[in-house]
Amino acid sequence: MDISLTDEERNVMQLLIEGYDARDIIDWLCIDYEQYKKFKNCIFKKLKINRITQILPTALKNGLLK
Repeated sequence: MDISLTDEERNVMQLLIEGYDARDIIDWLCIDYEQYKKFKNCIFKKLKINRITQILPTALKNGLLK
């Protein structure tokens, strides 16, 4: 599976994997809640997942982490 994430989606994904919550991610990336939701929803859709706990194993499986 070839998954292409934008830089913003990668940033949000990395912070979610590191355990940050929405408020921390919004503050860290200087985005609003709607942008956060959009990025998170795109990540979930592209990775074909429906739970945050699935992000790390799916990202590892698909070589999305540096």
